[in-house]
Amino acid sequence: MLDNPEKASRGGWIFDGRDPVFGAKDLRGVYVSVQPNFTGRCTAPFLVDKKLKKAVSNESSSIVRMLNDFDVGEGPWVDLCPEKLKGEIDELNGFLYENINNGVYKCGFSTSQEAYDRAESKLHDALKEVDERLQTRKFMLGDKITESDVFLYPTVVRFDMVYAGLFRCGRKRIRDYTHIQRWMEDVHSLARIHQTFDGEGARKSYYRQMFPLNPSLIVPGGPTPADVGLADPSAIQEESSCFHYKS
Repeated sequence: MLDNPEKASRGGWIFDGRDPVFGAKDLRGVYVSVQPNFTGRCTAPFLVDKKLKKAVSNESSSIVRMLNDFDVGEGPWVDLCPEKLKGEIDELNGFLYENINNGVYKCGFSTSQEAYDRAESKLHDALKEVDERLQTRKFMLGDKITESDVFLYPTVVRFDMVYAGLFRCGRKRIRDYTHIQRWMEDVHSLARIHQTFDGEGARKSYYRQMFPLNPSLIVPGGPTPADVGLADPSAIQEESSCFHYKS
């Protein structure tokens, strides 16, 4: 999909060609195909049942868990939520969402100084706690990547490039949290993670889409992925030992 609010009928996302399942030109077309009376925001990701032509979910955490639990036959398949860690993962994910993933949005869209101060303080307190956690762990729950790493990564990898400036979260940047910076570089250097992120695209999308926060629609020249320490393609590695696998 391409982020193009001028061509999209609602939500900003269009297809490079047509959606191969429903033949839609944009994401709104997919929503309407499975739910004709839908009037809400057309957000991604969006999981649909192709056979039944029904919406399943557009909530990221639910989709991640469902795909992880999906039985696709003979593996080996990565397991982001091993049964023995599920309780810890659920608790940690809740903390990350409330204070960091959603915390940056609470800062950016606060409508009072009091609300902003509260959200900004909770955000950086949480980042400090995560930084301390990663001082003794390679990943969030040990030496293997879990859902919690997957949930934290999108916010952290965009933080210095987008949220610090546009959402007024920049009292401290990720590079000021030594252990989170190391963790971000480690996670980003893995091939299956690296290929999911377009840093330049993310920065341009936020500054062009968030009209209330950036009415001029001017996109700053940086920071770039290289500026914040993200690996170039030559440094990408495939490291199968970093994941749990289903037995």
